[in-house]
Amino acid sequence: MFGQLAREPAAGEVLDLVSAQLGFDVRTMAERVTESELCGNRIAQLLVVGHALATVAALRAEGVRPALCAGYSVGEMAAHGAAGVWDAQTTLALTALRAQNMDAAAAAACGPLCMSAVIGIDAVQAEALAPAHGAALAIVNGPRHVVIGGPEEAVERFERQAPEYGATHLRRLSVSLASHTHFIAAAVPPFAAALSAANWARPRATLLSGLDGRALMRHEDTVAWLSRQICEPLQWHDCLQSMIEYGVDVVLEIGPGRALTRMIEEDFPGIRARASDEFRSVAGSAAWLARNG
Repeated sequence: MFGQLAREPAAGEVLDLVSAQLGFDVRTMAERVTESELCGNRIAQLLVVGHALATVAALRAEGVRPALCAGYSVGEMAAHGAAGVWDAQTTLALTALRAQNMDAAAAAACGPLCMSAVIGIDAVQAEALAPAHGAALAIVNGPRHVVIGGPEEAVERFERQAPEYGATHLRRLSVSLASHTHFIAAAVPPFAAALSAANWARPRATLLSGLDGRALMRHEDTVAWLSRQICEPLQWHDCLQSMIEYGVDVVLEIGPGRALTRMIEEDFPGIRARASDEFRSVAGSAAWLARNG
């Protein structure tokens, strides 16, 4: 996961901070951490944000500065760090608190929670159908690509009926909570308090909310929108549409993998998108941005 970043001197400080939060060296975690442990909420959130922040640090050493930042789910924490709202240490500490609050809320919920990605069903229909089964809409990735969350039995009922409404593909996610749904709303007040107390700096790049694609410019915006997105559905497709309205035509995905790049390729073919993990080095990512930016 941190292969190329472990070789980047500029990423070293961030990797040390992530390792300190997790209690193991992320550079050698493949030798120490099992696959099931990596799926744990706290570990997963810190790894995603840590990967993004380390990439930002390495890109900065190559002279790259973002013009616009947006993040998917916990990636919004990394987007705030990339935009200069918080330093890396604060971003990671707040991410750990976010995960802790979400885990506590999930533990207090009525039974095990889960999430399911559904392709083929109309997003408006999914939003109406989910509550009828005791579940909730969590994320809108596209007009016919959503994520549903809630108690396991409720999500299973939704999955059984979804094909009748056009669903062609269903995939249960490797998570044990229902992010972006009211089932973990208890996590919002303590996280909002932590955000309010944290040092904050005005974003040095346009910073978009995953809730509705609006620009977040004030401290109170960060507190309200970042805490609300824990228990309200993400409108990721709207966020991508906002990027286009801001004139974005080149995107580099800085988290692990290329899932977001794939979404952009499918729904917004006019945007040139790559994932940092596709390149052999951060210098390669920077060179691609220089050629296309």
